[in-house]
Amino acid sequence: MSPAATIRHVFAPLSGVRRSGRMLKVALTLFYLALAAPMTGLVMLALSGKTGLIQLAWTRGLSDSFRDTTLLLAGVGLLSATIGVGTAWLIAMNRFPGRTILGALLVLPLALPTYLAAYIAVELGDFYGPAQSTYRWLFNYTSRRDYEFPEVRSLTGAVLVFSLVLYPYIYLPARLMFEKQGSSIIQAARLHGAKGFRLFFRIGLPLARPAIVGGVVFALLETLNDIGAVEHLGVQSLSLTIRSIWLNRGDLPGAAQLALIGLMLVTAILALEFMARRQSSYAGPTRATPPVIPAQISGFKAFAAGLACATPVILGFGLPAIFLGIEALRMILKSGPPADLLRTLLNSVGLSVTAGIIVAAIGGIVALAARLLRGPAAAFAPRAAMLGYAIPGTVLVIALLPVFAVVDDGFERLGMPIVLSGSVVAILLAYLVRFTGIGVTQAETALSRISQNVDHAARTLGRDRTQIALTVLAPNLVRALGIAGLFAFVDAMKELPATLLLRPLNMETLATSIYAKASGGAFEDGAIEALLLLLIGLLPVLLLNRQRRG
Repeated sequence: MSPAATIRHVFAPLSGVRRSGRMLKVALTLFYLALAAPMTGLVMLALSGKTGLIQLAWTRGLSDSFRDTTLLLAGVGLLSATIGVGTAWLIAMNRFPGRTILGALLVLPLALPTYLAAYIAVELGDFYGPAQSTYRWLFNYTSRRDYEFPEVRSLTGAVLVFSLVLYPYIYLPARLMFEKQGSSIIQAARLHGAKGFRLFFRIGLPLARPAIVGGVVFALLETLNDIGAVEHLGVQSLSLTIRSIWLNRGDLPGAAQLALIGLMLVTAILALEFMARRQSSYAGPTRATPPVIPAQISGFKAFAAGLACATPVILGFGLPAIFLGIEALRMILKSGPPADLLRTLLNSVGLSVTAGIIVAAIGGIVALAARLLRGPAAAFAPRAAMLGYAIPGTVLVIALLPVFAVVDDGFERLGMPIVLSGSVVAILLAYLVRFTGIGVTQAETALSRISQNVDHAARTLGRDRTQIALTVLAPNLVRALGIAGLFAFVDAMKELPATLLLRPLNMETLATSIYAKASGGAFEDGAIEALLLLLIGLLPVLLLNRQRRG
């Protein structure tokens, strides 16, 4: 039985639900309630302090946290954009030896979680690491006082680590804009004599600005969400301070108040992105245009272009992958795989597969409701789903705690021995809020390829909105929702803050196991788990490359 026929068979009993899409309206209402619950819980928790919203005293620590967060975001935004846009322009506009393979490899750092990149950077650049050991051997130094070496555990080190992992968020859309969407304008500028830096700064950069801004926003949101990397690199970020106020000081209302500030920062980033896109738009030709023709370069220019594109791949993926492979092999030869590796892997896979299925299903329903229903609630639903992805994991956990407490209290009054807090269900709910935007985006893209005339034809044949959604449109979403499930699966595998703070006692995933061993100063003991996580992270990267070629 084909996938489309399977979907029709599964949903056939529901296709009789009429009354103009009642099922879609109910699903949309439940979706909005799921998004509103953490926001309501966060406000309630922030107001629960003895002095309301002024309980959180402004201290030197908070001042340092805001300073470090601001500098970190500014540095990551600037450096990741420089790497991403620069490599995209070199690959799109020039032909040199190794260009094709480098163009594909430049996406690989996305497979590496930021916290894993930070742990590896410290292992490689620490005093006893290979970088400093080689440096001392070359110049015959015997003590750390004999030489100067860049400190990895610093704000500068954090900016470099984050940028080397997150620049593909800018590289992918910028390259697409240079090669295809803006090819006609770039070709026309070339014909009029524009080339080199003049072509880049006068034509290429303004043309790709909306794509660059969107990619930078994703990089900043990932940076703001992180707690493992910033903690290991000694940067007191906002997310880390929120967790510290909650767990170390036992001040949950104070943590909620700081989380509200963090949410305002996220809103400001999204607002800036929206304004930048609104003020800078590009309308391409109605007919498909051929991709831009890269110019042949040779000699020193070709060498410099190849080196510039190879450096972020080597630093952002090559060296970490080699290091993990060596350390994992060393651990296997020394003591074999960890005794709890299989259970940890099954915990991660079980949670992530379930999250992928939920995200794909909910994302498909929301996209269908946005297409078939009328009104602002349906139209805004896809944007609301993306807001969930923008919420940092630590903020989301703080926001969900009051909701879980209310539900647990309700179960207790009903005499039902069910506890939502600190359970697998709690983790899955956090994944649902955080990753549903992935499913909505993929489903929307697939639906945009189906003409609205299909809906009109189905209505003339007597189908209502629910039947159109389940029997006409849903079978065409199988591939898109499968891709969404894969992306959500990998993101859930790598997710650290929500999993770390909501997991049941004695439950470890690959991410939390790596974090625990790295925090205890024995990251090498988690090399096997880290290598598994890296290999799993390659799945969506390979898929992205395939989609880009298509």
